[in-house]
Amino acid sequence: MSGRILIFVILVGFIACSTASAANLVINEIMQNPVAVTDTYGEWFELYNPGPSGVDINGWTIKDAGSNNHVIDNGGSLTVPAGGYLTLCRNADTMLNGGVSCDYEYSGAITLTNSDDEVILLDSDNAEIDRVEYDGGPNFPDPTGASMELISPSLDNNVGSNWREATVPYGDGDLGTPGASNNGVIVPEFPSVLIALIITLVSFLATSIYISKSN
Repeated sequence: MSGRILIFVILVGFIACSTASAANLVINEIMQNPVAVTDTYGEWFELYNPGPSGVDINGWTIKDAGSNNHVIDNGGSLTVPAGGYLTLCRNADTMLNGGVSCDYEYSGAITLTNSDDEVILLDSDNAEIDRVEYDGGPNFPDPTGASMELISPSLDNNVGSNWREATVPYGDGDLGTPGASNNGVIVPEFPSVLIALIITLVSFLATSIYISKSN
């Protein structure tokens, strides 16, 4: 009996870990106002996955609080790798978009207003996973020719002071780090693994105590 319980506890830990990875996708960087190319070609934003397993976002929705809405249709899986990044662009052609290597093109369905706008990510069940509501200057950075990057993916990305302007050049000369960690950021590796391990350990100890008392 104890062996079966242990297996069950381990499975619970893995399920908790997997769930955490999906819930913890982070909108990590936003390029709303490029100068090397026009907004039509050069806008993009980046997702970061702090979890221990990849998260497939094919069938998910990106939108704003207004009329912009796009259901991701990659013709197959579109996975944000564990501990990795995925860049979504208005135009995926590196010859036109300022030299950004894109993982997915959402085309003109989503536009990133230079002043204030929202980037909202919903999963395939329309549950909100993440949201950034930037204000174009009063609280958030208001860059021109540079992305707006989260200082650390562990911070609340809906607080303007947790963002800064990028300083690293890419492609045709705009500043940003599409598909990579933000400049100077030390990214913690898989925090949700620790959460799952703690859950597993606590469950195992509780089960062991119960079995011990039963005997």
